[in-house]
Amino acid sequence: MPEIPIGSSFYRLDASLPISAMECVNLYANIPEVVTPSKKQLLTPAGIASATTAGTNVTNRGAHVFNGYPYFVQGTDLYRIDQAVDGFGVATYSSTAVNGAASITGTERVIMADNGEEGGQMMIVTPASDAKFNAYIYTVAGGLVAVSDNDFDGPVSCVRYVDGYFLFTKKDGQKFFISELRDGSSYISTDFEAAEADPDYVQSAYIIRNQPYIFGQQTIQGYQNVGGSGFPFSYIQGSVQSRGLVSIYALAEDDDRIIYLGGGVNETPSIWITNGQSSEKLSTIAIDQEISTYSLDVIESCFTWQYSQAGARFVAFSFPGESCFVFDFKSNEWHTRESMSTDSEAIPCRISSIVDVYGVLMVGDLLSNKIGILSRDTFDEYGSEIHRRFVTPHIDNEGMPFFVDSVEMVGKTGAGLTSGQGSNPTMSLSISTDGGRTFSNPLGRNIGPIGVYNRRVVWNQLGRVAREVCFKFEMSDPISWAVTKIEVNFD
Repeated sequence: MPEIPIGSSFYRLDASLPISAMECVNLYANIPEVVTPSKKQLLTPAGIASATTAGTNVTNRGAHVFNGYPYFVQGTDLYRIDQAVDGFGVATYSSTAVNGAASITGTERVIMADNGEEGGQMMIVTPASDAKFNAYIYTVAGGLVAVSDNDFDGPVSCVRYVDGYFLFTKKDGQKFFISELRDGSSYISTDFEAAEADPDYVQSAYIIRNQPYIFGQQTIQGYQNVGGSGFPFSYIQGSVQSRGLVSIYALAEDDDRIIYLGGGVNETPSIWITNGQSSEKLSTIAIDQEISTYSLDVIESCFTWQYSQAGARFVAFSFPGESCFVFDFKSNEWHTRESMSTDSEAIPCRISSIVDVYGVLMVGDLLSNKIGILSRDTFDEYGSEIHRRFVTPHIDNEGMPFFVDSVEMVGKTGAGLTSGQGSNPTMSLSISTDGGRTFSNPLGRNIGPIGVYNRRVVWNQLGRVAREVCFKFEMSDPISWAVTKIEVNFD
């Protein structure tokens, strides 16, 4: 049978669906390193197991690992998550509010950094706040306090740590400044630098190879620590890039490269990657077109999370209320992730933040006060189903009609559960013959209860096609699922 390519990235052109209606939702492409029956497969990302809760009627605003412990900002409070392991090796988790009488104002996302065990301080910035002192310091001994030094030039839009200093970008300004060495509570009014390569406002900063890069609205400038008695950071000649940052929360890193949501003058936002010298576009035309339909508020609220697991390296750009695009650096392919809301509606992935701690990937939640763990042995999210689907490329017979005799999904079967949902797992197939605009009613096929490994998943006699056809496959059962290839037999 002819084989249809799968896992060829998210490439759904909503403005021109007959060109491409491809989707890859809650599945990601795997490119094997040995000879296999196909060149590319689809695998299931990890689900989320519940670890503990933190706060009441709150959601996560950000997370950070400080001196080996994970800290989550939940509502206006700061929580430490502790792990206990019993004699059988079973881990349990608990949360403790550590902010005391102080509270972290607002409801929007925060940005966090720390100066390590020697400095003993964790800094939390609330970029949405216009208050002068919109930064907080947490220490184990002193708890949470707002920065109060009059030389702190707030409000600030970002905090990073480099070479013993906390580095801040001035909100709605053109400069960045630093704390005193290893002390985020003390500042000197002359310890700042203006990023003047372009008269645009500074948005944020990021550190790669121990060098700060200052992101403006239209430019990126690189700096290095030159030491001396004055301000230690100096502009790197020739490091200016004529492309800026759109969302202060949309910055991530992979292999000494910065990934960001940005654009240049008269350029709609795209997702870019830079090594500090030049930028290359990472997003596809389809993703760019999708982003261009979002409101400015949504674009400026875009945030990132990232993690590596089982050989894949993911970075996500989540647009609240719209989409969550995820790039895998192993396959160099995009996919999208969705969650189910409390009203059972599909929404962008509910992950708010991810930290690597205690040998697990711990996540904050956009929908609740839950703290979870990304687990490859979990196939739902806190008990809510994960709906997975993908749409194939169009099959065209050069304008001639044809009959689809059969479609077969070749993949992992016999992975059903012993009881409950997933004990009799079903995959459904829908067909579109109008360029991906509409699909037929789904046709379900059992993919094998537990142990039935030789089950063939075939749909027969699917009818006549006037010109072209594409197929949508879906499944929501909480089981391990992998698709090796899709084979089609037609006349």
